[in-house]
Amino acid sequence: MALASLRSNKLRAFLTMLSIVVGVFSIIGAMTALGILTTGISNSLSQLGSETFTVKKMPTIQVGGMAWMKYMHRKTITYDQVKFVRSFTKLPLAVSAENTLAPLTIAYRDQKSDPQFSLTGSDDNFALNHNYTISEGRMLTREDVEYSRDVCVLTTDLIDRVFKNGEKPLGKTVQLNSRPYLVVGTFEKKGGGSGASQDNFALIPVTNMLKYFIDKDLKSLTMTVRASSDAQMSATIDEVIGAMRSARGVKPGADNDFEVEDNSSLNLQFQSFTDYIVYAGAGISAIALLAASIGIMNIMLVSVTERTKEIGIRKALGATRASIISQFLTESTVLCLIGGIIGIILGIALGNILALVMHAPVYIPYLWVVIGLVVCMFVGIVFGLYPAVKAAKMDPIDALRFD
Repeated sequence: MALASLRSNKLRAFLTMLSIVVGVFSIIGAMTALGILTTGISNSLSQLGSETFTVKKMPTIQVGGMAWMKYMHRKTITYDQVKFVRSFTKLPLAVSAENTLAPLTIAYRDQKSDPQFSLTGSDDNFALNHNYTISEGRMLTREDVEYSRDVCVLTTDLIDRVFKNGEKPLGKTVQLNSRPYLVVGTFEKKGGGSGASQDNFALIPVTNMLKYFIDKDLKSLTMTVRASSDAQMSATIDEVIGAMRSARGVKPGADNDFEVEDNSSLNLQFQSFTDYIVYAGAGISAIALLAASIGIMNIMLVSVTERTKEIGIRKALGATRASIISQFLTESTVLCLIGGIIGIILGIALGNILALVMHAPVYIPYLWVVIGLVVCMFVGIVFGLYPAVKAAKMDPIDALRFD
């Protein structure tokens, strides 16, 4: 009977459900996308390892306020500063300077890729700091970096794209963004991080990148440092901070003008960022569901008025107050649940567009799906109760006389 009543007023039911759909869709879509992003970020952080940390001009994640203006005015991290830290610290196992440029197009003979790759500038410690293994040839050397040589190490995605019929890239000259580079080594395939490929870049000496691709006075480098062990992590960070303050001329007592990030600090930053998304999604959903709740009550009151004679006939034939209440509560609850289910399906579908972009598995936020359905039932029961009670209290004689 509830479904038949909804079918008889399709447009009205649809417009009433729309607010429910928007409210549930906003929170489910946000939580789906957030779950995919969280998995990807956590996976990426775990790949650095617990013994590795980075030093940057600005934090990776910035949340709220105008703090970014303070970061923008900081001095860039230069390769000379990285060399200073490498020379005047003893605890780090490896220190590397890094910068990434995208997009990158690679070409070899008649094969040319789309601009779908990236170019990384670093030094001889890059592979150690990021857990890459050389499969053929060699890694970059100190001499390659010192003399800014036009040499590169390729990952498997680039090799597969431009080298056909099993041709070996070692010793060949490729075009990286139209500039020729000699391939001196190749990395073993590392695989994806939550679906995102880690084998889609070319590695060149950081000095070569600063010379030909980026402005060293405007573009800040990232310094990656690997401690010798977990136990030495805290002491290594302290030593690197001291060396960086000296290299950058930070006065005693002044705050650091650079950021030091390890897995734990990045996780805290990302958690604070996700909290904002959850609050925003919950706020938008609450507003939409409040509007939907008012609409549910209004439409049920209209329905009670339109069906006054039906209610009178039912009561005259012996229907109890409880049966009248259950009928109208069922209608309002079904209306809300249908809207909620539609919102959940749309939220999961559109949220997983991010999974397609990241080549990640489909993600379903089961907890939020359950919460969404419970909230829809709550809205249907609470805001359908008053119209249902009003219908149940009607006098059958007055109801039958209603015109």
